[in-house]
Amino acid sequence: MRRFARFLPVIFALRVGAQTPKRPPLDSAAIADIATLLMLEDTRAFDAPELTRLLASAHPEVRRRAMLSVARLRDARGVELLRAVPLDRDTALAATRVFAVGQLHDSLTIPWFDSLLANSRTPRTVLTEAACALGKIKTAAAREALARFLTRATAGPRSSDAIGEALLSIGRSTARGDIAPIMKWTTSADEEIRWRATWGLFRPRDPAAVPALLTLARDRSPLVRSWAVRALTKPQADSASVGDRAERALIAALGDSDRRVRTEAIRALATFNDSAAVARLAGALDSRDSWISVSAAEGLARARAAWTIPRLLDAARNPRSCALRATAMRTLNVFANAEARAAATDMANDSVSYCRNAAAQLLRDTIPNAGRGGGRGPRPRATIAARPMNEYRAIVETWVVPAYMGQPLPRARWETPRGAIEIELYAGDAPLATDALERITNAGTMVGTEFTRVVPDFVDQQETIRDAAVQRDEVNRHRLTRGNLAWASAGLDTGRPGYTLNHTPQPHNEGDFTSLGRVVAGQDVVDRIELGDRIVSARIRRP
Repeated sequence: MRRFARFLPVIFALRVGAQTPKRPPLDSAAIADIATLLMLEDTRAFDAPELTRLLASAHPEVRRRAMLSVARLRDARGVELLRAVPLDRDTALAATRVFAVGQLHDSLTIPWFDSLLANSRTPRTVLTEAACALGKIKTAAAREALARFLTRATAGPRSSDAIGEALLSIGRSTARGDIAPIMKWTTSADEEIRWRATWGLFRPRDPAAVPALLTLARDRSPLVRSWAVRALTKPQADSASVGDRAERALIAALGDSDRRVRTEAIRALATFNDSAAVARLAGALDSRDSWISVSAAEGLARARAAWTIPRLLDAARNPRSCALRATAMRTLNVFANAEARAAATDMANDSVSYCRNAAAQLLRDTIPNAGRGGGRGPRPRATIAARPMNEYRAIVETWVVPAYMGQPLPRARWETPRGAIEIELYAGDAPLATDALERITNAGTMVGTEFTRVVPDFVDQQETIRDAAVQRDEVNRHRLTRGNLAWASAGLDTGRPGYTLNHTPQPHNEGDFTSLGRVVAGQDVVDRIELGDRIVSARIRRP
């Protein structure tokens, strides 16, 4: 606590309704300073004297970006640097500082975040970032601070965003606790708050929440219902002594009007291995919606029911989606190896390359002792050499300056067999990643890239793009929302694009992936992408 005592007095200087002042232009000196920060981030060099200088810059944008750089470097020494910076009256800078401290995951900062949440004068954006930060620390003490805030908070223009963020953060806690502070918000008139409360109940897998989630599974909002039915798995429901009720609710949800609810009901029903559940899964193989049929095929791997083998063989061989055929083949391999190999043999000459490759891999892997090797651990972070400083300056001038001055953001447009997807890029907040995306697009290597991982009601993910380099993460204050653009990664600073597009929000990953942009047109296309679909054309449009 003493370590962060200097944080506490400054919060009382914050004024409700504080305004972000008019932005001064980025002069040559400021551009050079931001280029230096980009270089430090790109090389992951924690240069304490240089960061200290830039945190004290006269230019507010340099100060803000220096805070972000400390957060992205993820060095424990950054806490002391941020501790020395007063909490700015400019709410954009104050909120960024809170975000940056949260990214460092220091449990000793919990009292400071708690004091921000308790102070009635804390501005809205700062309040929201404090709630989000506690969800990254995840400890019991962090959960207690969030519970106190949710218990005493009342909804209003200043607090609603922070309440929503606190509900997601309390769901990320590694410790369980009283669910009453979450339950308080399950009857909110605001759908955004209700679905977050539902997520906060669902995520910890606490049996005490199951009766409430059964009720929420009948909520008027399909988004709330989709999160609620996820929680009605057999282990959770049995622990709460409501297994039969949960199974009936899931069977009823198979007829829901919303695709997300039906998909999650299939997934949860797959944890029930009785004949009624297995029959429903087998029937869902015939759905023309690949989210439903693929989820059903995955679920049948748990049941391992011999009578479903002919149904799975039919799903693996019929002229349906590649995703269903490949999933049915893999499910057969769990408990019917000979039939799986037969399906793979048929699929070996499939018209879709993903299915051909999946079949070849299964045939190879089911040969005893063939291709067996040691497991792979987490990928190490790449070491990247500094580029010439003029390259960093060019990135700042190309992407950061226009965004800072309020010009329209650049957009990426991808054509796919399902239609066009248009993505607004957060060029000012992720300039290295934006520059890399433009280089990939202009090189033409994006075209032909396949979507090789499509998880219904979760994410579409491309294969690694040819010649793409390891990408530095630029985690920022944009949340991982539905329609978010990021890239595949095995941990911070390990990913080489293929890019990913979200079907749903991903609060459990907050702070661990870069938000590079958001879909502004074609989210329905994102939701229809199938395994093996390719990027037909790609271009970047600058303002």
